[in-house]
Amino acid sequence: MNRPEPQRAGGRPTEPLPKSFKPALTLLGVLFLVTAGIAVAAAVVDRLIYG
Repeated sequence: MNRPEPQRAGGRPTEPLPKSFKPALTLLGVLFLVTAGIAVAAAVVDRLIYG
């Protein structure tokens, strides 16, 4: 037996939640790697300038 969906306040249909968190984790991983790369590059440049 199917239960009816509860009424939403806005009345507009919404997209269902994703079944997997893998795309979000991949995005967070890429952002972390980019941030780490920028930090390493800044540390290298700092060492080159200030010894």
